[in-house]
Parts: sequence; C-alpha cells; structure tokens
Amino acid sequence: MTSEEKNKGNIHSPSSSVEEYAPKVIGYYKRQAWALKVFDKIDQDNVVSDGKDIILASSIIQSNNELFFPAFIRINTKEKGKVVGAYLIIEEDDNFQLLPLEKAMEEMQLDELLPFKYRTLEQIDGDEVQVNWPNFS
Repeated sequence: MTSEEKNKGNIHSPSSSVEEYAPKVIGYYKRQAWALKVFDKIDQDNVVSDGKDIILASSIIQSNNELFFPAFIRINTKEKGKVVGAYLIIEEDDNFQLLPLEKAMEEMQLDELLPFKYRTLEQIDGDEVQVNWPNFS
C-alpha cells in the first residue's frame, strides 16, 4: 500500500491541520456586546464565591488588538481586587468549558491577548483595581 493510499483512509492525515482539533476559544469579537451575549447561554451568577476571599466574576477581556473575549476572572477581595486567575471560555462538543489563561497562552499561542484590559459584569465591592468600572481597567 502506498503512502497516498494510507492517507485516503486516515481521517487525520499529515496534511490535516492540528488547529482543526484544537478547542475553539469563544471570542475574537469586534464588539463587546457579542462577548456579553455568551453569558446569556451560561447558567451561572455573574459573581460567585470561589474560596475564602476569592470570587469568580463573569468578565469581558479586551485584548491588545482591540478584540473582545468573554472570560471568568478570579479576584481576591482581601487584596483589594487583585486578579489571581483568568479563564477563557471554550466550546467542546456543544458544551462550554473553562481554559486557564496560562494554558491558552502556552498551547494556543494567543499572544495577541496580552496585555489585556478587563471589566467585570458587576461592580465588585472593595475592588480598587478596576478604577474605571464599568469601563475597562
């Protein structure tokens, strides 16, 4: 059997792009309103407790190339709103999953994200980092 015949039967041929099988990051929107609409499909409060003095807040990230991504930001309320983690939203098998920002940067090379600005959907009491809320900080 020639290599050409082998490739015909192989769904994942060498010519197939690895990117086809990578998780689909939700985002790259030119308007923040589209990123905001993603949260309509997610059944979760905009702010939830994620441990002692840590909250998980629904947020919009504005990348350094002016594109918008829905995300969840972990905020330490004891440290006046310090960001201690961020998660992009990916779509897998018609479900939403969270992808840590560090992993996305490493595996998907989303260098255009950094540096980013963000805003939470709700104002967080004691958050001194988001000085421009509801605008991006």
